[in-house]
Amino acid sequence: MLVGILSFSQKSLQGKTILAIFAHPDDEITIGPVLAKYAAEGVNVYLAVASDGRYGTNTHSNIPAGDTLAAVRNKEMHCSAEKLGAHPPVMIGAHDQLNMREGKTGETLRRIRDTVIYLLKTINPDVVLTWGASGWTLHPDHQLVGDVVTDIFSSRQWPKHPKLYYAEIPTGTIPSDAPQFATVDSSYLTVRVNVSTADLAKAQEAWSCHQSQYIPSDITYMKKGVWHGDNPVSYFRPFVSSGKMQIGLFDEGK
Repeated sequence: MLVGILSFSQKSLQGKTILAIFAHPDDEITIGPVLAKYAAEGVNVYLAVASDGRYGTNTHSNIPAGDTLAAVRNKEMHCSAEKLGAHPPVMIGAHDQLNMREGKTGETLRRIRDTVIYLLKTINPDVVLTWGASGWTLHPDHQLVGDVVTDIFSSRQWPKHPKLYYAEIPTGTIPSDAPQFATVDSSYLTVRVNVSTADLAKAQEAWSCHQSQYIPSDITYMKKGVWHGDNPVSYFRPFVSSGKMQIGLFDEGK
């Protein structure tokens, strides 16, 4: 039982904007039904992707690593965004592993950082979505991108005072026959989004765009853990600050 849950309001969402920032082309599928839901309700949905996916090889597609695969994954990401009802994705263009192989991780993180600042200024979102601390899979690209987004978000007051949410999975909710991901205790997940079968169908179409990464049986298997079956609910952990100054680590200044 999840306690203290707040659901998003059903009021008109026209004019609202979501900016979702992830590491790889296909990361957006983790919250695909949520993005499809809000796009259908009139929200402007923007996606930004840090890496180009050039090292994400798979035996079923037999596409070699490098520029060829990066070009394929770029097209797949555009296909996915279109199926979800989002704007064309912003492809930041870092290599997988954030250019660690090339010894340019610091330079790449600065480029991602500058791009996130630019997007927050120009898109001016009401909501920002990204990876939480674990990045679900403990993938360092996921974790670093989530860290950069948090760093930039918390560095200043942005014009619309947007909310930052981390996509998470509640501990104890993944079936034993599904892929296992890092989870978060439900007491920290105070935002939930219920989605419809129509949202799920759009998200599955988007997932199917990523043919270099998945075959249909992969999607059937993985969505048990990613989307919680055929009636999914997505949970988010908010980036929270009370706004008031506490005196002492134990609030001993009360």
